[in-house]
Amino acid sequence: MARTPNPAMSAQPRNSRESSPRHGARNPSSSEVPTGITAVVLTRNVEAEIDACLTALVWADSIVVVDDFSNDDTRAICERNGARVVERRLESFAAQRNFALTHVGTPWVLFIDSDEHVSPALAAEIQEAVHDEAVAGYWIPRKNLFGGRWVQHAGWSPDYQLRLFRVAKGRYDPSRFAHETVLLDGPDKHLTELLIHYNYASVRQFLAKQRRYAQLEARRLWLDGQRVRWRNYVLQPLRAFKRRFFTWRGYAEGWLGLALSAAMAYYEWRAYRHLAALERDPTTRVWQEFRTLPAATCDVSVVIVSYNVADLLAAAIGSVLEDLERAGIDGEVIVVDNASADGSAAAVRERFPSVRLITNAANVGFGRAANQGMLAAKGEIVVVLNPDASVHPGFFAAIKDYLAQEPHIGLLGPHIVHADGTTQPSCRRSYTLATVFLESTPLQWWFGETPDLRRFYCRDLDPTEAARVDWVEGACLIARREVLKAVGGFDPRFFIYFEETDWCRRIRDAGWDVAYFPGAQALHHRSRSADQDLIARALNFHRSRHAFMAKERGRLVALLLRVVIGLLFGLYAAQQAAKTLVKRQNQELRQNVAMLAHVTLWYLTGFSGRGRHPV
Repeated sequence: MARTPNPAMSAQPRNSRESSPRHGARNPSSSEVPTGITAVVLTRNVEAEIDACLTALVWADSIVVVDDFSNDDTRAICERNGARVVERRLESFAAQRNFALTHVGTPWVLFIDSDEHVSPALAAEIQEAVHDEAVAGYWIPRKNLFGGRWVQHAGWSPDYQLRLFRVAKGRYDPSRFAHETVLLDGPDKHLTELLIHYNYASVRQFLAKQRRYAQLEARRLWLDGQRVRWRNYVLQPLRAFKRRFFTWRGYAEGWLGLALSAAMAYYEWRAYRHLAALERDPTTRVWQEFRTLPAATCDVSVVIVSYNVADLLAAAIGSVLEDLERAGIDGEVIVVDNASADGSAAAVRERFPSVRLITNAANVGFGRAANQGMLAAKGEIVVVLNPDASVHPGFFAAIKDYLAQEPHIGLLGPHIVHADGTTQPSCRRSYTLATVFLESTPLQWWFGETPDLRRFYCRDLDPTEAARVDWVEGACLIARREVLKAVGGFDPRFFIYFEETDWCRRIRDAGWDVAYFPGAQALHHRSRSADQDLIARALNFHRSRHAFMAKERGRLVALLLRVVIGLLFGLYAAQQAAKTLVKRQNQELRQNVAMLAHVTLWYLTGFSGRGRHPV
């Protein structure tokens, strides 16, 4: 049950940021009799509508705005209206509303959306209603305007919403990602005055929003244990259309009623389509494991996945422990060993007794092993560090301070350097069809670094300045714990390579930023583990890239790319093989031809003659 919060509370969650109203700004009602009501509005980039919304709430004791890091003038407009603005990343609407309740210092709370308007008549009814000591909450009818027209049928009217309730008596059901519901401890009543809702300006806007709601509904269905049957694709949409168009008299709205009823049927179809995708996607089960992570009990967890690099592993662990101690940061190190044959696990036990060691009987791949470590991690910040990498002094203090200042960043990549101190480029932009054809294919070896590749490699960015990027390479990945809970870990389908590319994309899709931060530095002995078998390394790279493109672009596009790239590799392999006739003693050239032959064979047949190689 929700508690009545202390209005003087000053501690803020790590992923939120609060500002007080601008000096001199005050609620016009402050000189009148207190209403005992705080109005709460959730926002993100709503500068066009928020001023009218807040102007209609001047009668409330206070206004709290929980903003999802808007990048327009939303925050400034709210502060000009005397609202207290708290910034917090949106995980789900229910979680955002429950968070808002902790910032309410009055007995009653009124939740209003930014596209809603409280009329003077409704405001008067609300202020009168809260004097009834026997009632815990009130349902408010909404007047839904679609393109300026009041929709009174098809389930759109009276559209009662439980928005006004006692803070000590209500909270939102956390299992509802969208269309959230209040768990009310006490009796409720219905008000009569209408809450005006400027719903959608067009059918296109409506459909765009319903597509997002369908994804959230699919997650709820999954967590409820529902699974897709073929009849769901037909019967659920038909039921939705019948209910809205016939039972709820959507036909009385004419063509608009038909369009809205059909759109809601489409919403049902999309929800089950997304549910089917969740059933097929291994990351769904990974997300289920991560979403129940307990609260952090230390500042930083460092997860290292190792395979046959005992000397470098010791250096990596030593650099981490030294920097944590130097900074006075409460941290831990977790090593997940993928069945190393060089005594790595025994060396860790002997030299670093404070390190938590997880040993696998077989090599399960980098992504799966990293997930094991992250699930065991107790830190607020989780760092996934390669075994052939080590952190420079000041690393952990820098990332902790930077993430505290930038709560909208979900994942961070540090400045990576080679052993000689030169920069190792580690940030990237998203793959396009052009860069898939070019990067690490014969086209790049023939034509060099084209403009498309320069953009992909972020050559235009200054490595001494922090920047938002699409993804960062996996030598060192720094993530917030709340990101793990919201997104999950690595997709286990990627044995090695592209797991970080996919992870960064999912993190950005969830609304977080991915950033490059040069204020923290790490040394990386590039690919020491993977380079133990160059043919296996090449095969793993191209297998994973094909899997990534199938996931991103669909199987047909991935298949076409595979055929064309395979032919390119065949031509290049023949060209290099011809050189061996002249340079018979060049062992490096002969090894390169063998690698090209295996890659060509895999691209064109799916068979390579080689199994997966350890990480």
